Amino acid sequence: ALESEAVRPLRADARRNRERVLSAAAEVFAEQGADASVAEIARRAGVGAGTLFRHFPTKHDLLLATLEVGFDDIETAMEQAESIADPWDSVVHVLTVCAEIQARDRGFLESVGPELFREPTLQRRNTERMESLALLVARAQAAGVVRADLRAEDIPFLLGAVGGATGKCATAQTLPADPWRRYLGLGLAGLRPEAGPPLPVAAPRAA
Repeated sequence: ALESEAVRPLRADARRNRERVLSAAAEVFAEQGADASVAEIARRAGVGAGTLFRHFPTKHDLLLATLEVGFDDIETAMEQAESIADPWDSVVHVLTVCAEIQARDRGFLESVGPELFREPTLQRRNTERMESLALLVARAQAAGVVRADLRAEDIPFLLGAVGGATGKCATAQTLPADPWRRYLGLGLAGLRPEAGPPLPVAAPRAA
């Protein structure tokens, strides 16, 4: 029997076209948000609309695939962190990669809305991400390099605060390059055991 279209591996040229479309989509969505034109994405990818829609039949499919790339980058950072001997350096590496993704794609991430993150595939990947973060935090706490009252659920809020401080309180013209690095540095300093008294309220629940 012939292989179905769903499982047949992409030819090399088709694979390159798909990668070009995803790369262009990441750029355009980051610049213009989720309302960006699919035609502009095709133009920047150097492919025709027909080629784009063969890989991504709807804009929703393209949005999902672009978000999946972000999860891929985070997953890679988690895997790299496992091979970093120093538990503190592991935490710094993962949070820096996540903050950099957020800074790069901030407009897009704010515009896609919570409904897209209710997609089962993204929920599954987010659950896996939180499980990996929990292991990362536990390892650092066991080594005594991270405060004992930190929870993995705190991390997305910390990263959101880092992005919000630079995205809403000033314009790009009044900030130095990569201002998020400064506020990530302050956030990381607050994770240290010696950073101060216990946190005044409980961490958010996983839900």
